[in-house]
Amino acid sequence: MGYEGVLLGMGNPLLDISSHVDQDFLDKFDIKLNNAILAEEKHVPMYDEMASKYNVEYIAGGATQNSIRVAQWMLQIPGATSYMGCIGKDKFGEEMKKHSKLAGVNVPVLSALWAAKGQFAF
Repeated sequence: MGYEGVLLGMGNPLLDISSHVDQDFLDKFDIKLNNAILAEEKHVPMYDEMASKYNVEYIAGGATQNSIRVAQWMLQIPGATSYMGCIGKDKFGEEMKKHSKLAGVNVPVLSALWAAKGQFAF
């Protein structure tokens, strides 16, 4: 019996970028510790700067994708889960695809938009 793609999730993917940064970085982008914000135009350069100056960890996220990744981990059957959603057509979109695949999730339909969408800062 084939199990590839037995579970499909469709949702809004978010790429989590985790890193230890210094106070100067937080001050530069007006970010307070233990706070979540909806990113504004002034935060756009923050992601590139963080990726170039600090050791970052990329995590394919978003509520649905997190659930699919957990299901994939629990099933322990290569390719048992699939995920689809829209991502930006940029380096962060490529990181999303890469890290989804590293988690064992099929991502044949991560549609690339022309511009990045939905940025948050935590």
